[in-house]
Amino acid sequence: MDSLIELQSVTVHSQEHISLDEVSVAFPANRSTVIMGPSGSGKSMLLKVAAAIIPPDNGRVLMHGKNLQRFSQKDLLQFRRSSGFMFQDAALWENKTIFENLALPIQLHFPRRSGEEIERRIRELLERMNLLDSLELRPAALSEGERKIVSFLRAIVLDPEILFLDEPTTSIDHQLLEKMLTMIKTLNKGGCTIIAVTHDAHLTAMIANHLVVLKDGRVLESAATAEVRRSANREVIEILSQVLSEAATYDTDILDLLEE
Repeated sequence: MDSLIELQSVTVHSQEHISLDEVSVAFPANRSTVIMGPSGSGKSMLLKVAAAIIPPDNGRVLMHGKNLQRFSQKDLLQFRRSSGFMFQDAALWENKTIFENLALPIQLHFPRRSGEEIERRIRELLERMNLLDSLELRPAALSEGERKIVSFLRAIVLDPEILFLDEPTTSIDHQLLEKMLTMIKTLNKGGCTIIAVTHDAHLTAMIANHLVVLKDGRVLESAATAEVRRSANREVIEILSQVLSEAATYDTDILDLLEE
C-alpha cells in the first residue's frame, strides 16, 4: 500500500522531555488512520509533525517520498492548499467573524476567487451544520462545540486531499456530531486521506482502516486495523482497552468496535 506521508526516525523535544522518540511510521494514501494512545503519549505532536505544522528536531518527514523540510515555498504552499487541519482547541481567529474565519483559507490559496463564490461555499457548509445564523458572529459568541465545528468546516472548506483531525468529536452535542461524522465518512469514501487523533470508539469503528498505537512517544503498533486487533503485544491490548473505555480484555467488545 502506497504511503502518502512517512516519518523516519523522528524525534521531537518538548521543554524538558521527549514528545516523540525515534518514531518511524507511514500513513497510507486514500485511507483513514486513527492514532490512539493514553494522554501525554505524543498523539497530537505526531499529528502536527505529519501535517508540517511542527518540524522535527531529528529525522525526516516525507510526502510522496520527498522530504517536506526541503520543499520549495511553492511546493509547501501546494501541500497546505491540499490539506486541512482541525485543531483540538478550534484555534479560530477571535477578532474575526465566523464568515471571515472560513473565508481566510480560500482567500489565501485562491485570491482570484470571487466574493460570491466564497460566500456560496461558506453558506453551504454552515447550512449543513445548522449554523448559518452564526455567519456574522465572533467565536466568543459560540459554544465550545460550535467553535470546534467551525474549525472542522475551515479544515474542509478547500475540499482537501488530506484531512488532519485532532480530537474532533469532544465537546460537540449529539446532533452536530452526527452531521460531522457523516461528512467525515463522505470525505473518506471520496478518497480523502484522513489522519485522526481520537478517543472516540464510534469514530474509530466508523472510519479506521489503519491504527497507530502510541505510548510515551514511541510507536507500539502501526498496521491495518484487522492486524492490530490480533496483536499479542500486552501494551497495545491495554491501551486499546483503556482508550475505548471497555473492559480490560481484548477478546470481547473491543473486537466488535474495531470491525469495519
